[in-house]
Amino acid sequence: MKERKIKIIVTLMTLAVIGLITVQLYWIANLIKVEDERFHRMVTDALMRVSHKIEEDEAAKAVVKKISHKPDRELSKIKESDRVGKGIFVWSDDARHKIISDSNHFTYKITASDDSHGHKTNIQYFTRLPEGREEFPPPPMMRQFYLDTLIASRKKLVQNVVTEIMTIDFKKKIEERVSVNQLNNLLSSEFKNRGINEKFEFGVNKADKDSLTLLKAGTDTAALIKSDLRTMLFPSEIFFARNELIVYFPNKTLHLLGSIAGMMGLSIGLILIIVIVFYNTLQLLLRQKKITQVKNDLINNITHEFKTPISTISLACEALNEPELMTDKNSLGRYSTIIKEENERLKIMVDALLNTAATEKSDFNLKKESIDIHDILKTVAAKLEHTAIQRNGNIELDLQASASIITGDQFHLSNIFSNLVDNGIKYNENNPKVIIKTINSDNSIIIIVKDNGIGIAKEHINKIFDTFYRVSAGNIQNVRGNGIGLSYVKKIVEEHGGKIAVHSEIKKGSDFEIKFPLKT
Repeated sequence: MKERKIKIIVTLMTLAVIGLITVQLYWIANLIKVEDERFHRMVTDALMRVSHKIEEDEAAKAVVKKISHKPDRELSKIKESDRVGKGIFVWSDDARHKIISDSNHFTYKITASDDSHGHKTNIQYFTRLPEGREEFPPPPMMRQFYLDTLIASRKKLVQNVVTEIMTIDFKKKIEERVSVNQLNNLLSSEFKNRGINEKFEFGVNKADKDSLTLLKAGTDTAALIKSDLRTMLFPSEIFFARNELIVYFPNKTLHLLGSIAGMMGLSIGLILIIVIVFYNTLQLLLRQKKITQVKNDLINNITHEFKTPISTISLACEALNEPELMTDKNSLGRYSTIIKEENERLKIMVDALLNTAATEKSDFNLKKESIDIHDILKTVAAKLEHTAIQRNGNIELDLQASASIITGDQFHLSNIFSNLVDNGIKYNENNPKVIIKTINSDNSIIIIVKDNGIGIAKEHINKIFDTFYRVSAGNIQNVRGNGIGLSYVKKIVEEHGGKIAVHSEIKKGSDFEIKFPLKT
């Protein structure tokens, strides 16, 4: 896949994912906003209802007080002897009575009393019988008279009640008209009716003095002042001192988030799924691109690695075919040695490829036996000594370990140390010098392969053991690797229960440290 096409695909995928995440976040923000408006509306309705109830309660108390009020003075009762004559007035100290007799059979008594609490009228009627007894009901004329008097009395009562209600705010302070407990009970009831069970704080703000009063215990006054959840107490008193009932919910944000927890959790879950799928897809795409590039590099590198020894062998064979060399035993021996070395080199590369393929599929068996690691190191040094000498270098053995017997596969262990020594010679701008050192530590043997090569940068240290990963050889010419040597080394070391570490500096060389448990 072309580089440009990959960039376009990645860009489009990134924009699509960012767009989806943005839409989800915008939807969540709008959902929170809608829930906040709904919460604000419910609280405002509750506050208005509380204000209305307080006003109703105060008016009801005024009406009950007025209706249940008893006169300061009681009317004097008319004696039986007073009910004589026609149109006779009877006076007393605390009331006025009028007795009217319109015939020998009916007598009407009207009692009127005026005091500071209004007008009261009482009508009594009697039927005179020969035996002196009295009977009801009164005649129609007196019924109408009683009804008219009752209506007038009720009108007067209503006028007095309305007058008292209108003058309540003149007489009392807000603290005398409403209590903290009353507000708390009313607010709690209204909030619960609307499904709001969160902790709340409240207070009343006197608009004329700009001061808070009737505060609930523990209320944060600073937060309360900033709250926009408020309504007017006694809103009908528009021309007098205005009082605001303010409410504050300390856990309002948690309440809003809790009310949309399900939808918000679903949205966040979808966002995470989108991000994870996008990340994995991008990783797979980039990995596929990397594998394609590595495959091409591997083919080129293997071709180059095979081409050199094949060319050398071909030249040696052509030289051997020359007639004048047939009698020169020294030349025959030299060219035969070259063919053998290059053939061995080809064998090593083929084995490396086959071993790497096997280790990648975990399809290989180690033939473990008791071996002396020093013997393997000596064999490797002897095999690669000629290569180092050709570069004016050398291989030095410093075998200090007193115990060197381990359980392992001789073939694979020889390969990994050959690989490390060969890299120290190959990736080197100087006369290559490789030191192989062994020491004992904690029932283990540590093998250190130290070179004076080009070194490895810190950013590559953690990647050099990845399959097919290659570090640029810098100014080293005609040196190509296949990126499988160090990954193979690490797998074989771990299969033997060992550990490998590397310490390196650019231009100063590298130290590979391998630790194997000793045979017990």
